[in-house]
Amino acid sequence: MGNRGLVIAIIVLIALAIIAVYYASESKHETSPEKPVGSSAWSPSTKTESASKESRTVQGALNSATARSVPTSTAISSYKGHKQVLVIALGDWGAPSPFLFYPRGPGYVLTSFIFDTLVWKDEKGVIPWLAESWEHPDPYTWIFHLRRGVRWQDGAPFTAGDVVFTFKYLAKRHWAWKNIDPSLIREVSAPDNYTVVIKLSKPYAFFLEDYAATIFILPEHVWRNVDNPYVFRSREAFIGTGPYMLKEYEPGKGYVFIANRNFWGGEPRFDEIDVVATGFTNPQAEATALLRGEVDTAVFMGKAYRVVKMLKQRMPDIRVQSGPMYWVLFLGFNLDKWPYNETVFRRAVAYALNLTELIIKATGSLEAAVPGSPGYIPPYSSFYNPDIPRYPYSPEKAEKLLDSLGLVDRDGDGCRDLPGGKSWHPLLVTTTQYTQEAILVKEMLKHIGVCIEIKTVKSYGQLDKLVKQGAYDLEINGHGATGNTPTAFVWFFSGRFGARWDNQTYWEIVRKIVSAKSIEEAYEYAREAQRVVAEQLPQIALYYPNIFVVTRPEAIISWFFTARGIDGGIPLPYNKILLIETK
Repeated sequence: MGNRGLVIAIIVLIALAIIAVYYASESKHETSPEKPVGSSAWSPSTKTESASKESRTVQGALNSATARSVPTSTAISSYKGHKQVLVIALGDWGAPSPFLFYPRGPGYVLTSFIFDTLVWKDEKGVIPWLAESWEHPDPYTWIFHLRRGVRWQDGAPFTAGDVVFTFKYLAKRHWAWKNIDPSLIREVSAPDNYTVVIKLSKPYAFFLEDYAATIFILPEHVWRNVDNPYVFRSREAFIGTGPYMLKEYEPGKGYVFIANRNFWGGEPRFDEIDVVATGFTNPQAEATALLRGEVDTAVFMGKAYRVVKMLKQRMPDIRVQSGPMYWVLFLGFNLDKWPYNETVFRRAVAYALNLTELIIKATGSLEAAVPGSPGYIPPYSSFYNPDIPRYPYSPEKAEKLLDSLGLVDRDGDGCRDLPGGKSWHPLLVTTTQYTQEAILVKEMLKHIGVCIEIKTVKSYGQLDKLVKQGAYDLEINGHGATGNTPTAFVWFFSGRFGARWDNQTYWEIVRKIVSAKSIEEAYEYAREAQRVVAEQLPQIALYYPNIFVVTRPEAIISWFFTARGIDGGIPLPYNKILLIETK
């Protein structure tokens, strides 16, 4: 018995020694600092989890680094190398620098992890951010009082000079996300290092949300010698004041953000945020990743509601939150071609579309989306106008309108021809994501003798390119910022996501919206604009999808939907406020 006890004691001592050595090495590894963008963090490095060696670039400019694979265990409930990691399924939206991200909402949100604005928004409205307070002493003046002690991610101090530089820099250059109107901002000055005075040439009731909450502030010491920001792709292009720093980005693969431990606004909640290339344009892949524990959270929109229901059945304790998307799926027309530039034709199409049936067949439920309004603004908007022309489903009315244009079936094949007798098969273009909607529109228009052809492309970028080239007759496309602010009327029909609509009455109303002296006055003009849109139908709103964010039960985060959307109406729940332990 004595020898046996001695053997057991020796075994225990050996085990304790092994454990001590293991934790000592892990402690040493854990305390090794992660370096920010601009340091050797861009050179190849080895991570603790399994990784494949690939070349990582930011549009071909960043140094190579180690590509990493997403583990098949729940990322947030475990620690990878003693690091707390959040994995988001969102997709690839370009390099997260102000001039490099693809100008749609997800690209802006990812860039906001790195770059800050003067003010920001939470679930209730505008809150202080880089500016801790502000004054609006008269309709032409905004005064912002900046936080002290804020530093750029390369260690340089943030001052009012950076804000003045940013506004002047953007005013001279086209910013694909939002142009600064030089005619609106008369002067930007800094009386001292922590005060910025902005003088407007005319009253603008939405300056706080449209500019102060939108414009990413740039470090002057980095950008002052950059003549062409769209070719500036070095590591310095990713230096901001935000809570996270970009460590790795590979087009088509994903992003790795690491915590900025010197962030002014509190401690980042996660050591690392990984954004994988799987996004909401592929809801089946998102669902699979959630079920396998490869990602912690993902968003689904509109027609993906069927997938959300399946996830809830498979994992009853998975968390589902829903909210308005401020997003519209629309049927657009090539307004430079006949008969699509005829109001009568567009009204005929409106009468031919049964939007309730389209939603049910395309999404499976009216819980997934809200039928479109002829005025383009969703019913849940604070400035929605219900008193506008309506086009209830009526194929009979549609056919009479088409007849009046001379679009009739001359050869008896069931398809209407052009007035000269030429065969007519309008081309409808869309993304593969909306193939089903395109087929439904095709079937509904076939009932009135309009026989369309469908062409699908894989991405929004390809679709936008086709439209800009005019290589289409009809399009099914979509965009955000619908119903969150009246100022969005400026670009709804400007040619950004469809054909430009040159209607003098409409653009006169838009000028009144942006020069209104109060938000209430702007709302009244916005309701007037809806009446004009409903009468002319430059684009037909098909539906407004709801958004669903699905999060695994063990994930230690709960999302909210930002008031009127992040920036100008981005409905994504990934507001960086929730990624920070705020002070």
